[in-house]
Amino acid sequence: MKSMRIPLLSVMILVLVGLVFGSLFDLTISHNVATVGQPFGLAVSAVSPTIGFAGLCLIGGGFFALARKEWYPTWAKVCFYILAAGIYGVSIYYAGVEYFGPNGFAGAAPKWAGFLIAAVPLAGGEVGGYFLFRNTENKRIWILFLISLAILGVALVFGGMILKGIMHRPRYRFIVSHSDVNFHNWWQPFKVPAEYADAAFKEEFRSFPSGHTIEATILYVPVVFMGLSEKKLRKAQLPAFIGVTLFVILLAFCRILCGAHFLSDVSMGAFITLFLTYIANEVVINQKKLQLPEEAPQRE
Repeated sequence: MKSMRIPLLSVMILVLVGLVFGSLFDLTISHNVATVGQPFGLAVSAVSPTIGFAGLCLIGGGFFALARKEWYPTWAKVCFYILAAGIYGVSIYYAGVEYFGPNGFAGAAPKWAGFLIAAVPLAGGEVGGYFLFRNTENKRIWILFLISLAILGVALVFGGMILKGIMHRPRYRFIVSHSDVNFHNWWQPFKVPAEYADAAFKEEFRSFPSGHTIEATILYVPVVFMGLSEKKLRKAQLPAFIGVTLFVILLAFCRILCGAHFLSDVSMGAFITLFLTYIANEVVINQKKLQLPEEAPQRE
């Protein structure tokens, strides 16, 4: 939507400033801010993926709402139900694994307990998505949902998996506890020493970009596109966008606070999702068929 251009560009500029500033002062900032294992930072880090993936579950709930509409054939409704269930299951896995994993409270409880914790609020996300989109006036909103899934898939796979695997940047918490591993800038691919190449240390060389920040920025996607569901939701877009931005800033700070990431890591993580969302928004703006019916141009 056109009304989302300025908010998206504003936050993109903010995270680019963070990337530049981090490129110059990453290590200095972490030296002065980070405390390895800081409890508040760990708590926010453990909970934030659940909040982020709740944004994905809003889309899952939207698919469930569409499956209840009479507009679509039976085969499409079945696909919508499958997508809603699949989104819920994927969200539980990726959010639940963080509670008692290496980026949360490792060892405090069995890892499976994290899945149970995540399941309840994520179910709330699916229910919230159903009520958010159940009165949609846009019969083609399922296309927007698929675009949203594509944005999130690219961000999570490219940023959260591929780029991390290419750069192998050591985390600050590992640097301060291992004198034989030095700080590396984000643009310098790091060769993991042989003695740390096994699975036990894998997570300690995945600092850039921040996967948690990518997950937190998932929330931007349904906020940007919800105004194309029905007009009355547009009043809530800017307040929701500001709320998401404050949450992303808090999460980014906490990832630095507990020694898991540098400023440039969290800045790039946020930029990846924001950039993809901005491009998708520009494409959607120019597709009349994806607008609300009353906004489509009338034939003479």
